[in-house]
Amino acid sequence: MSLHIAILYGSVREARAGIRLVRFLEAALRRRGHTTQVVDAAELHLPLLDRMYKEYQQGSAPPVLEALAGLYRKVDAFAISSRSISSDHRQSSVTRPASSAGFGPQCNCA
Repeated sequence: MSLHIAILYGSVREARAGIRLVRFLEAALRRRGHTTQVVDAAELHLPLLDRMYKEYQQGSAPPVLEALAGLYRKVDAFAISSRSISSDHRQSSVTRPASSAGFGPQCNCA
């Protein structure tokens, strides 16, 4: 079964390393027959959020959030790469649950 998967990547730093993991994951998923779409915060110039999507009146969210909500309604799964600090204080990229993406399980995207 082919899935439509959104790969979310939030780093906007110039010297970001996690994008390599994102590209690797994207290629691996496509090789397995899945459709992928990378949501790259730096590429989309996503603003820092002072409100979550669900806090806007219907149709009044910024256009980039409306577009992401539309994408999130259509996908079957999310893969999220985010920075984390390990117990020995080294930074690494790890996957996180979708609830940490700001739209979360209570998203009024539907």
